[in-house]
Amino acid sequence: MQNIDLSKVKKGDNLLGYLFIKSQTVKTSANGSRYFNMTLTDRNFNGINAKMWDVKPVDEDEFVEGTLVKIKAKVQEYNNSLQIIVNRMRLTNEGDDVNINDFVESAPADIQSMYNDLIDTINDFKNSDLKKLVGAMIQDKREALMYFPAAKRMHHAYKGGLLFHTWSMLRDAKALAPLYPFLDADLLYAGVMLHDLGKSVEMLSDPNGSVSDYSKEGKLLGHIITGVVAIDEYGRKLGTDPELVLQLKHMVLSHHYEPEYGSPTKPMFAEAEMLHYLDVIDARMNTMEKIQANTKPGGFSEKVWGLEGIQVYHRPDDK
Repeated sequence: MQNIDLSKVKKGDNLLGYLFIKSQTVKTSANGSRYFNMTLTDRNFNGINAKMWDVKPVDEDEFVEGTLVKIKAKVQEYNNSLQIIVNRMRLTNEGDDVNINDFVESAPADIQSMYNDLIDTINDFKNSDLKKLVGAMIQDKREALMYFPAAKRMHHAYKGGLLFHTWSMLRDAKALAPLYPFLDADLLYAGVMLHDLGKSVEMLSDPNGSVSDYSKEGKLLGHIITGVVAIDEYGRKLGTDPELVLQLKHMVLSHHYEPEYGSPTKPMFAEAEMLHYLDVIDARMNTMEKIQANTKPGGFSEKVWGLEGIQVYHRPDDK
């Protein structure tokens, strides 16, 4: 088996070995030919931008996101960043001594334990309506939570990322709620668990957490609206207090804070406000951690769209 360690490659290196297609888009060059713009990752989940020129329709059908490939490529530098130009690429087969599971990035915590933490938290709710509604919604999404990512390319974009993001926010909420005794902690925890549940409808993910596309509902409505609709449907079915349903829907609807990010209204009570900032903190810290890990100490990353276009600085004294 030919391993490629992307953390050690340098300009001019010739590469031959196995990499995972984390993301892939087809673009058109100035001369009208089509090419792949990809992010390829190694067994340690290091990523690198890759290009493959003059792709054919059969290539577009074959080399999709979430597949393991063997490549022959050369490393070059573009805009002060390394990228690889793929000369040849094929799918792996049974004769290759390689397992795709070794290349699939997963949440850095045990999936079942995180799910159990959510259920334990729900079981401790004092409000019976809240316990029934949130319990039913989380348990009905158990299978999806075992593998769904939180995003296609941004924060927590790996197997189990949606659950890890939710669990991390719940951990943070439990640390902060006691500092603000006027908060309804159970309502806050419920909002945390429901705020991104619509992503399991918004995206089309395989069991390895690779998202091939957005669903029809995802494209037309997005995860915020699908999440609000689900809360309303479960509330009606279970006979939940309409005021509680309204509050939960507002928390999900407002957690992105701004219309350009998908929220038509801003948070209007404390638990909704706290939910927004918990989401921002966890998403941005996850993005910062990922970008820093792929930036040399003392150097700057490329501009990061998810962080308002800033270049992340990897302090030389960081680990």
